[in-house]
Amino acid sequence: MNEGKAARFHRLRRRSRRLAFVARAGVLLAVVAWGYPADFVDSVLPVAVLPDAVRVVLGAGLFAAALFLAGELLALPFVFHADFLLERRFGLSRESLGGWLLGQGQATVMRLVGWAAGAVAVYAAIGIWPGTWWKLAGAGWLVAGVAQASLASAMLARRTRPLERPALRARLEALTRRVGAPNIAIHEWRVGPTSDAANAAVVGVGPSQRILVSDTLLEDYSDEEIEVIIAHEIGHHVHWDMWQTIICAAAVALAAFWTADTVLNAAPLSLLGVEGLWDVGSVPLLALVYGAVTIAAAPIVNLLSRWHERRADRYALRVTGNLEAFVSGLRRVSAQYLAEERPPRLVEWFFHSHPSLAARMAGARAAASKS
Repeated sequence: MNEGKAARFHRLRRRSRRLAFVARAGVLLAVVAWGYPADFVDSVLPVAVLPDAVRVVLGAGLFAAALFLAGELLALPFVFHADFLLERRFGLSRESLGGWLLGQGQATVMRLVGWAAGAVAVYAAIGIWPGTWWKLAGAGWLVAGVAQASLASAMLARRTRPLERPALRARLEALTRRVGAPNIAIHEWRVGPTSDAANAAVVGVGPSQRILVSDTLLEDYSDEEIEVIIAHEIGHHVHWDMWQTIICAAAVALAAFWTADTVLNAAPLSLLGVEGLWDVGSVPLLALVYGAVTIAAAPIVNLLSRWHERRADRYALRVTGNLEAFVSGLRRVSAQYLAEERPPRLVEWFFHSHPSLAARMAGARAAASKS
């Protein structure tokens, strides 16, 4: 692997993503510093007959959407550099500019709706249960996370199809029966038109759960390599890693909402022209506190994810017994994604959801030596 090229790619992408983060946070800080536009709700909700509570809730949703859109527009040049220009420059993507812009636009619209709906739900909870709204908001986040995971398979349905290679399908079905997971479907995931990189993933929860295998993986990897990669994904399934991830994210959200309630109720918000938490003007403040807590929790969330990955690696080796295919497949996937073999420890600790390639190789050899 070209470690220098990989390190350069990730260094440049991290820099652009940091600038995108600064742009988004800057919008929130600017609104807090300059003051909430008092006529915002009246200008976008001119219907005077709306009850005050409804105006606050709807106003919070619209204000959150406006802040999100402003942040995304300001961050767009940095996102474009990180996710389009750099990936094209380093050979990780073949996607056209039009295709990238369309995908980015669709993702932005979905996140915009999520921000607006989330703000509406949070401020409705604040209005109805001002003392314990953060508990309800955390529970709502959990429900939303489960719903989103449940819909993941359906959202990708147009890009997937049943695996068609009879010999490989029989081999993988035998694997799922052998490990006691015969009901999980394995589908081909069409990514070839936009990327050469191979991928596999578990998506969905409950009856909607699927293992997706990219067409690039099916085209370029041996059946032995594909089997051990799928065994890794089955490891996530049998250990309920998706549910643990959802619950962990909900716990972080609950902590963030509680912190926002504690901090903002204790802060002299009147100095900023905000009457209290039950005020549309508190939206950027709540977003800033929420974001600060989620950033602080990122190392814990990534630690859990890396533990899941190491456990899935051990599982794959245990059920296939094929260290050679595991090592060769992992090296090829890592090379295609320009993964750093030995990233700086602090970078891995804070940003990486997967262990480094060197750590995974060492762990695999240790696990194989014990079996």
